[in-house]
Amino acid sequence: MHLGWRTSGSQLWHRLYNFPSYGIGFYYNHLGNPDVLGEVRSGFAFMEFYAPKERLIRWQLRVSLGLANFNTYYHPENNPENRFIGTPWNVHFNLNYAWSIPIGEQLRITPGLAFTHFSNGAYQKPNRGINIFDVNMGIRYRFGKGDPGEFWANDPFTDGKTISEQTFFAVFSVGLMQREMDDPTYIARTLTLNHTIRKKLRTRWGVGIDIFYDDHAKEQMRLLNEETSPMDYTRVGGFVSCDIIFNRMVVILNRGMYVYYGYEPQGNQYSRIGLRYITKSGLTGHLALKAHAGRADYVEWGIGYAFGDK
Repeated sequence: MHLGWRTSGSQLWHRLYNFPSYGIGFYYNHLGNPDVLGEVRSGFAFMEFYAPKERLIRWQLRVSLGLANFNTYYHPENNPENRFIGTPWNVHFNLNYAWSIPIGEQLRITPGLAFTHFSNGAYQKPNRGINIFDVNMGIRYRFGKGDPGEFWANDPFTDGKTISEQTFFAVFSVGLMQREMDDPTYIARTLTLNHTIRKKLRTRWGVGIDIFYDDHAKEQMRLLNEETSPMDYTRVGGFVSCDIIFNRMVVILNRGMYVYYGYEPQGNQYSRIGLRYITKSGLTGHLALKAHAGRADYVEWGIGYAFGDK
């Protein structure tokens, strides 16, 4: 179930992305194995994007992110067979690609294909996660009449407009992780320095440095050596970044490689996907998932500052 509102076009990013919709929704799924997997309920926020040109039948892509609750999850005695979900609360992520077919002035049917993922970001094991691929059918009713694209049909902005802006981000974030089942939960800390250049309205590109410090690496190094220094369990990574800009909300995509480490990481390369919100003053909120080879490392919760053009 979804309840959404289509952007009006009053801000430039509305027109850049062809008047996307945003809203909230509720999800329920009986996972087919009540004793082991149980049921999941989720509340989420979504954004939906539409084909660049209006047609009788058009495609649309919806991205959803929320918080899911499982009534059954791993327990060493009560539910040892569930190696997929280790905690009651998990992240809910969904991609839905659909076709919108009108059956009246206000009503449409929306057959689609979807991918749904649940996991806790590796803060507690087991965390294999649950992935669901499905074919779905929806019914959509639009309240009101008219389309925002009609009002802004003669808007003078140009999608290919070239600009020149530079922004430097300094962000400190923390996360929780568990390496193996029955291990303690460790704290991970990251200092991120990221210089970006914006030449187009939708994106900015950049390079950066991550300095990682986590209690698991510290513990492992102290087991190997009687005498250690902070540099023995510190890691440094260099990365390239792409920011997809929605006004003050930004989707961040990073790909990095470790250039220095005392305690060997799970892999030489890492990735990051997440969100940043930049206030007018430059104060920046940060929420992202760091991963190695598609496997979650931990979820970063951070705060920082943006210097330069915002």
